Amino acid sequence: MPLKHGNSDRYDSSKNMNNPYNTPKVDYNDVKKAAKAISRMPEKQKKVVFILAGIVAVVAIVLAVLTSKGYLNTDSAQNGISGDTALNAVKNNGTSVHFIDVGQGDSTLIISNGEAALIDAGEVEYGNTVLNYLNEQGISSLKYIIVSHQHTDHMGGMSKILKNIKADELIMPPIPDRLFPTNSTYDKFLETLENTDIAVTEAENGTLTVGEVKLQMFVQSPDMPYESLNDFSVAIRAVHGDNAFLLCGDMGYDAEQVILESGFELSADVYKVNHHGSAGSSSYKFVEAVDPEYSVICVGANNDYGHPKQKALDRISKFCDKIYRTDLNGSIVFKSDGKELTLVLEKE
Repeated sequence: MPLKHGNSDRYDSSKNMNNPYNTPKVDYNDVKKAAKAISRMPEKQKKVVFILAGIVAVVAIVLAVLTSKGYLNTDSAQNGISGDTALNAVKNNGTSVHFIDVGQGDSTLIISNGEAALIDAGEVEYGNTVLNYLNEQGISSLKYIIVSHQHTDHMGGMSKILKNIKADELIMPPIPDRLFPTNSTYDKFLETLENTDIAVTEAENGTLTVGEVKLQMFVQSPDMPYESLNDFSVAIRAVHGDNAFLLCGDMGYDAEQVILESGFELSADVYKVNHHGSAGSSSYKFVEAVDPEYSVICVGANNDYGHPKQKALDRISKFCDKIYRTDLNGSIVFKSDGKELTLVLEKE
């Protein structure tokens, strides 16, 4: 689905078409003064000055051209630009994965090549937070809305999204009748769905496409004897070129073991830590299979559960030393060019 883009990138107002490489303006009075000073120098010194001046001029031109073509990025480092301006800088620009800060809950936005998918939307009170974030990113429609599982800290804010953002399809995992939610938040969510024309489907094993991103999905069987909805979370491996992101909702040990035995590919550069870093998730074997370079923990500050638990952090740290948390870093964004990742933090 198309995104609202504002002005086309082809018409960059920061560029003067008479000076496309933004080379600095020259003060010709200074040039005259310099010329007089050089004229008084001995011939040998003049030659050295002219040679050095020529080298500097060539280097300046080359750097200006490379910067204008995008080969040199003067605005961010590979591993850590931060702040609201940085978050806005990634909108509508290539492929990016956004872990939105929704307190003790999950919400992930994937944008690629003019299409977008939203996975979860936090608790009810964070519906406006997610909606505002989508608006700031210029999102007017979603190709997919995916509910990882039917707990309120993942789907509570969806009613607000459904009422304000057009979406083609909403996907949820199949769950056993015995675990069907009976709370008012879920009832309101279902009521909102009935009043939209969005297609609602059960998640299935397979691959969806969002722009240039492949969403590889593993779905637990509703016949599994799990005692918690958490373990019925959909596993999503989002792949863009050489880069991969793994999101498994709130899965715990039992569900993790099922995936490990299934042969589903788990390796990923970025691991959204299962179940907010609870002690009963991110088993040693599971994290070993993921072997991430970055780990992201979606967690609320001073939450009642004590997440993330130190035991989970210790296991993750054995394989990954770049751990970021929404309670400490705010929204966390990875921009992908298919080969490298650029990390953008709302706050350090």
